[in-house]
Order: sequence, then structure tokens, then C-alpha cells
Amino acid sequence: MPPKTDTPETGPYETDPYQIDPDVQLMLRFQQGDEDGFLKLFSKYQTRIIYFCFLFCGDQTLAEDLAQDVFLRVYQGARGYRPKAKFVTWLYRIAVNVCLNDARKQKKAWLFRSLDRTNGADRMARPGAAADPDGRVPEYADESNVSAEDRMALRERDEKIKSALKKLPGEQRAAVLLRIYDDFSYREIADQMAVSEGKVKTLIFRGRQQMKEMLRDCL
Repeated sequence: MPPKTDTPETGPYETDPYQIDPDVQLMLRFQQGDEDGFLKLFSKYQTRIIYFCFLFCGDQTLAEDLAQDVFLRVYQGARGYRPKAKFVTWLYRIAVNVCLNDARKQKKAWLFRSLDRTNGADRMARPGAAADPDGRVPEYADESNVSAEDRMALRERDEKIKSALKKLPGEQRAAVLLRIYDDFSYREIADQMAVSEGKVKTLIFRGRQQMKEMLRDCL
């Protein structure tokens, strides 16, 4: 039960536990017309959301586009915003939905292209499967103070990790990323994905098991 506080103006009232979240306060400021509230949130979370989207889709340019869509939805959703969770939980719920929706569209588009092709040499890889051609991707491993040979081995391992993540079903991939890379609790992930905690635990368990199998030679 949220604590009750007395004020001269209102008497006893229940304090919303999420109102004390500084990010919620910034979003409410933006809702009232203060653009600086949104800019501060954008500056704080832009890199994290791009990285989450990159880990999900495996493509730097697409990740930036998806992150832009996430913040556009935050911007457009300000009028109807109601703080029913921490701001970061609400933000990642939007990010998960954007990534899952894009994955479904990519899969559908790939299937249609595959059906249209009759020449085997004309087939294309699944969208987002390849790394950015310029190599501008976040690294999973810390390459500081290692030899060139070890650096190459680390990058090879990172590519295998990225490939394994890409092969997971969308919901498993999202749950694993939220847990392992962003360190959210099962409860927070359940809120972000709009599923039960039990389902979150199942998704993460199955995702980890599949990745262990795919990365057996790297572990």
C-alpha cells in the first residue's frame, strides 16, 4: 500500500510510487509543454536504446532507425502518458514492440522475396544477418590490452554471439537481451513485454539453452 501524506490543501492522499522517479518527472514536464524534459530523456537513453536495437537486429543502420522510431513514439505519446511504471520500463516496452514488429515485417518481406526468386544465385540472405560493412558495430568483448591475434579471436567470438542471438525467436531474443545485457529484473521484463514473470523465465531459460548449444565451441 503506497504511503499516505497530509498536505494543507488536500489532506490525506496516496503517493504514487512512480512519481518519485526523476525520469517520470521529466516526461511529465514534457507532457506539460517543456521540450527540455524530452531532450534530457533522449540524451540519457539514446545510446542504450540504439545498442539494444542493434543487439536485436544485428544491423547498425537499422538499429538507429528503430531507435528513432522508439523516441518518435515517446514524443507522440506524451499527451496520453500515465506513469504506471518507471519511465525506463515504459521506454523499453516501446523498444521491444518496435523491434518485434520490425522482425515480423522483415521475416514476411524475406519470405515474399524468396518466393519470387527462381534463380538460386539470386537468393538473398535474411535482412540484418550481416554485420555493418564498415564494421561500425558495438563490440561485446573488451579488446583493450590484448594482442592482435587475441583481438581477432575475440571479434570472431563476438560475431558468433551476434549470429546466435539473431537465430533466437523474437520474444526469446528480447527477453535474453533485457536480462543479460540491460540487467532488468524478471518483473521489469514482464512489464516491458506485457507477459507473466513465468513466461519471461521460460523465454530466458530456453534462449540461454539454445545459445549454449549454438556456441558450444566458444564456451
